[in-house]
Order: sequence, then C-alpha cells, then structure tokens
Amino acid sequence: MVSDPSSCAPPNDAVLRVQALSKSYVRGGLWRKRVRVSAVAGVDFEIHAGQTLALVGTSGSGKSTVARCVTGLEKPDAGRIWIAGTEVAQLDSQALRPIRRDVQMIFQDAITSMNPRFSAADVVEEPLLIQGAARAERRAVAERVMNEVALSPEWLIRPVMEFSGGQRQRLAIARALTLRPKLLVLDEAFAGLDLSTQAQIANLLLSLQASHALTLLLISHDLTLVARMADTLAVMSAGRIVESGTTRQILKDPAHEATRKLVASSQAAEFRFAAAAAR
Repeated sequence: MVSDPSSCAPPNDAVLRVQALSKSYVRGGLWRKRVRVSAVAGVDFEIHAGQTLALVGTSGSGKSTVARCVTGLEKPDAGRIWIAGTEVAQLDSQALRPIRRDVQMIFQDAITSMNPRFSAADVVEEPLLIQGAARAERRAVAERVMNEVALSPEWLIRPVMEFSGGQRQRLAIARALTLRPKLLVLDEAFAGLDLSTQAQIANLLLSLQASHALTLLLISHDLTLVARMADTLAVMSAGRIVESGTTRQILKDPAHEATRKLVASSQAAEFRFAAAAAR
C-alpha cells in the first residue's frame, strides 16, 4: 500500500518505508556557475512484504535517485529510510554492510555492473565473497541460484561476455538472490531487452517473488510492464510523488496530468507495436 506516513516508527510488515526523502546535486563548475538542483523533494512511500510498488515517471523525474538512496548508493540530504525495520538513511558504509543482505539492486544494463573479465561464477559468487563465505558454500549457492534463474550451473565457467543481454540479466538476478534479500530494487531492469525477453524476465521475477517472498521496488517508465507486475503505483514528476494508489485504479482513471501523459504515451506505443506486427 502506498501512503503518506507520519509516525516515527515503521509498521512491522513494511519491508521498505521512505519518509520525507530529499536529495539534490550541485551542477556546473569550471566555466559554468555552480547551482544546486533538487532531484527528489519530500518523497514518502512504503511497501509491505511480498508486494510490488512501481515508481514511474519520465526521465529526470527523480525515480532512479530514489532507488539509489534506498540501496545506499547515494546518501540523502534529508529524510528517513527503513529497510526491514532498520533505519538506514544515515548509516556509514561499514554499518550498512549487514543491511545489504536485505536489499539488492538490478540495474538497467547488467554488463555495466559486472567485470567483463569475470566468469559467471565470479559474478554470482561476489556478494558471498564480500560477506566472507567459504569457497565451497559460495559454489553451492551459485549452482542453486543459477538453476533458479533457468541458467545451467555448467555455465558458471563461462566469461560473462559470452552471455546474451537477457542471460546477463538472469545472472544479475542470480547474484542478487545469493544473499536471500527481502527487497529487490529493479532500476529500469527491462530497458534494452526485446519484448519476448522482457516477458520472460517478468515471469521469472514473479515466480521468484512467490517462491522467495520477495518485495519489489520497480523503477520504470513502461506502464504495460507496470500493469503486469505492480500492486501499487506512485507517479513522480519534478522530484515529487504527484499521484499514488493501486495500479489498476490509477491506470484506469489517472488524476494528474503527468500520469495522463504517461498513460497516453504507453497506449500510443502499444498501438505502434501492434501495427508493426500486423504488417
């Protein structure tokens, strides 16, 4: 459920809760005047166990900045973040280390988050290596999660550059699963994949969500994908959430102009695809 939380403590079943989150960046320098630009301003939402919240908006709306703050890749200027009941917004990297087991991120272009010289085993086992797991345990877990994402464990010896785009995304998901996280953050994780591969990855994630009791934060601009995967929806514009509620309700009757533009754009894209397929 998306809400406007006001109490100081998160509810017990909120896997992720964000309160009054704000983040800005300094732009310019050298020959340009340095100015502070607000990327996120006063964002509130929460996701309960086993649910999927889609955070949508056009490029520059602030949705990816929220994802980076939630995963600890960026430190917010203000606001509070709870993951599985632990407040994390102001923790340093050392204090965040045990929390990273609970939250993992899948990026848009999987290869940018992998060392191209690594084997699949190096990539998948990396989180366990950082956490200090023994070699035998790392390999056993790697073989298990490869099976879970429908990749052969025999492929662990292959260099990641030999995998297709969809297979690399499966590798990224396998790597995330090694630590048995409570929350997966998907930052435009389907962008760049063809429609058939998108559908396969979506089905995989829905299956894993059911079997692992995963909670998902889906960052996307693709409302067709959102309609398929998300229970609740929050629309961002200019760094703020301008509309939130159940996915079905918002897509059926969008109230904000930013939402109506996204819906119209999604419908136009579906029409163009259908027309192309019919030729």
